[in-house]
Amino acid sequence: MRQIETVGRDVFGDAPLLRGASAQALDELAHAAREVRIDARDWLFHAGEGADRLYVVLSGRLQVVAPEDGRVLREVGPGAALGELGLLTGSPRSADVRAVRDSRLLELEAGSFLRLVEGDGGFALSVARELARQLQDSGGLELPRTRPAVFTVVGIGPADVRGFADDLSDALARWGSVATLGASDVEPESFAASVEETERRFGHVLLLDGPHPWGAFCRRQCDRLLVVATGEPPAAPEPGLEGCELVLAGVASGAIAGWLDTVRPRAHHILRAGTGDADGVARVARRLTQRSFGVVLSGGGARGFAHIGVLAALAEAGFGLDRIGGCSMGSYIAALAAVGRSADEIEETCLTELVRRSPFNDYTLPRVALIRSRKAAAMLERVFGGARIEETPRPLYTVSADLLSSRVVVHRRGSIVDAVGASMSIPGVAPPVRRAGRLLVDGGVLNNLPVDHMAETEEGPILAVDVIRRLDLGDDGEPPLPTIAETLARATVLGSVERAERNRRLALVLVTPEVDAIGLRQWSAIHAAVEAGRRAATQTLEEGGADVLRAVLDARV
Repeated sequence: MRQIETVGRDVFGDAPLLRGASAQALDELAHAAREVRIDARDWLFHAGEGADRLYVVLSGRLQVVAPEDGRVLREVGPGAALGELGLLTGSPRSADVRAVRDSRLLELEAGSFLRLVEGDGGFALSVARELARQLQDSGGLELPRTRPAVFTVVGIGPADVRGFADDLSDALARWGSVATLGASDVEPESFAASVEETERRFGHVLLLDGPHPWGAFCRRQCDRLLVVATGEPPAAPEPGLEGCELVLAGVASGAIAGWLDTVRPRAHHILRAGTGDADGVARVARRLTQRSFGVVLSGGGARGFAHIGVLAALAEAGFGLDRIGGCSMGSYIAALAAVGRSADEIEETCLTELVRRSPFNDYTLPRVALIRSRKAAAMLERVFGGARIEETPRPLYTVSADLLSSRVVVHRRGSIVDAVGASMSIPGVAPPVRRAGRLLVDGGVLNNLPVDHMAETEEGPILAVDVIRRLDLGDDGEPPLPTIAETLARATVLGSVERAERNRRLALVLVTPEVDAIGLRQWSAIHAAVEAGRRAATQTLEEGGADVLRAVLDARV
C-alpha cells in the first residue's frame, strides 16, 4: 500500500486537473486510490453510466469516444484524468472511454474526491481553475491525435510473415525509426512496459505474432492488425481477424472475393506474388500511416475529360496515385486509372471509345430513356472486360443512386462494368441499371463529388477535381436554353450541389478546371478538356498545392 500511495501522490500531483493542490490533499487522494488495469480494446466505462469514480492514467493510452457515432474525440495518456466532470456535476457519463494500449490507472471513488472539494477551499479552487482552463483552450488533458504507429503482423497458411514485416519496416523507415519485436525479444512479465518504452523511442513498432500469451497481447495492443495471406481462403479463419488489414500476397484474382467474404477485413491490400513487390508494400505503408494519396473525380459529361489532364499533371509532378474514386464520367476515368492505365493511355481509350465510336447515340423512342445504352454497355465490356473492383492494386470506388431507396450506393466490390455503368446512367438519358433489387442511376443525383466516401477511411490526403459549373448568361443577360440531354444532365446534379460544396472542404487540395465553354455532351472537345485539366492542376500545384500535399505525405514522426 505504501508504494501505491507514493506512486499515487506523484501521479495526482502531475495531473493537470489537480495541479496546485496541497501536499496534504494529494496524500489523502493517494491513500484512498487503488490501482486498476485495463487491457487494450476493453472499455473503461460507457456513456449513460453513473459517474461514481475518477481515474488518473498511470501508463498506456485511452480514447474518449462519442457514443452516437463512434468518433474519437480525444486521446489521453499518463497524467490525464477521466470522469471528473461527472463527479462535479452529478450527471451520467457523457462519452465512452476505451483503452488503445494496455493501461494502468488510479481509481478514486466519488466520495473521497468530493469530500476534499467540499472541505478544502484551496483544493476546490485548484480544480475549478483547471476546468476553466480546459474549457477555454480544450487542450489540457488530451494528447494530439496520432497516426497509427503499432502494427501487429500475423499470417494465414504459408504466408511469409517475416519477409513481409522486413519489407514493411523498410517502407516505414522513410518517415522515422522502426523497431520489430517478437516473442523472444520481450520478457513475459513486461509485455506492456516493453512495448510502451519501444513506442516512446521509435516512430513505428512492428509486433510479430507468436504463441500465447504474446500473440493475444500483440493483437489487442496494436493500432492495426495486418493479416498476410496467400493461396486459397480457408473454410473458416481463426476468430478475431474481422476488421483487420488483409494483405493478399500473390493471391489469384479469382480467390480475392473469397478472402474478403471469409475474413471481412477493414481494408485489403494486393501484392504481387512473393515479398518482392516494393511498390505494393510502400502503398500498404502509406495507407497504414495516413499518408496515402487519394484522388476523387466529379461527374460532368465531356467536361470530365479534364480529369485526364489532371492525372497527367500529377504524374509529371511526382505524385503517385494510391487510391481513386469518382462519379459518372469521373468513375470511368477513375476505373481506367485504377486498372493501371497511364494518362496517355486513358486519353487514347476515351478518344477511341467515346469520340470515334459515339456510344451514347443509340437513340430510341423515349419511353424509358433517350438511348438504349446497348452501345455504351458494349463499350464498357470492351474496355474493362471481367475486371473487378476489389482486384485493382489501387483501391477504387464509384457511386450511383438507387431510385427505390433514394440512397447513395458506393461500389467497392464487384464488376467494374456494372459499377461504372450504373454511375454513368443519367436519369432520362440512359435507362436505370437493375442490380440486386435496386434501380441504379447516375451517382450525381445525390453525390456528384464523392470525397466523403474516401475521407471516411482516414487514410491520407485527398485531391478532388470538380468540373461542374453553373450555366453562364448570354450576351442579352439571359441564360441560353440547353439541349434536352444537357437539361437532363444538369438536372441530375441539382440535388447534390450542397453536398458537393461540403465535400470540397473535405479535400486537402481542390482543382477546378476552366471547362465552362465545353458542353456536357461535346465529346469532340476531348483535347481542349484534357489541356484545361492539365493547366488547372499545374497551376494549383505551383501555387502551393504541391507543398501542402508533400507536407502531409513526407511528414516524419
